[in-house]
Amino acid sequence: MSTGPTGDRGEGPRRVQPLGPRSTPPPAAVAYTDGSCLGNPGPGGWGVHAELPDGTVLELGGGELEATNNRMELRAAIEAARLTARCPAVTIVTDSSYVRGGITSWLPGWQRNGWKTAAGKPVENQALWRELAALADDRVTWQWTRGHAGIPGNERCDQIARWFARGIAPLGRARRTRTAQPSGRGVNSPAPGTQYLSLVDGIVARHAAWADCERRVHGVRGARYKKVRKPDEERATIAAWGLPPDALEYI
Repeated sequence: MSTGPTGDRGEGPRRVQPLGPRSTPPPAAVAYTDGSCLGNPGPGGWGVHAELPDGTVLELGGGELEATNNRMELRAAIEAARLTARCPAVTIVTDSSYVRGGITSWLPGWQRNGWKTAAGKPVENQALWRELAALADDRVTWQWTRGHAGIPGNERCDQIARWFARGIAPLGRARRTRTAQPSGRGVNSPAPGTQYLSLVDGIVARHAAWADCERRVHGVRGARYKKVRKPDEERATIAAWGLPPDALEYI
């Protein structure tokens, strides 16, 4: 029996379909995340800076009164994944070793063990990890970067997170700011007992230094402030702002 040109008996030459052009994966969005906490635990903030393939830049931020740095890092990652949910691909960049380790290594074991660590203890921040796990599908690539290394997206997130952490500081826990004294010039220091009251969004705060008060009210529409020296002045100011007398009990 004769053989065909292919070497197979009784078969003719086989047609080879030419390869078509390789499909190009869609460009990925990039979302930078960061968290900040004053005191750890203490007032915290988180920030997201996302750059979409079409050139759109989106930014988000928020804060919590009682937080930890890990919670804020997680919240930033969650909101970045949610913000880019409609993107076919996204790279989320975090400078948190905690987030990187959890999402790339620890998470599958926690889920298998009923959200227990290898030591049998409940996973910390479990609710946030569950939320992140539901959003971290195959379209998300995770990338770690060193913080404060001059990467614009990371630096921007740090600014957003710190801004929210400072803005949500508990009432009555104002931070003292040391002001440098100009060389060879005198500076008018406030009289002993001088304090500053600020009113933002109906919430009053007391500040020991003008710099703290100015930081809180600067650029905020409708914000009010007043320098006071005595309890009577505080009460009069609170009344003039239309607040109940017991508002001073919470600062």
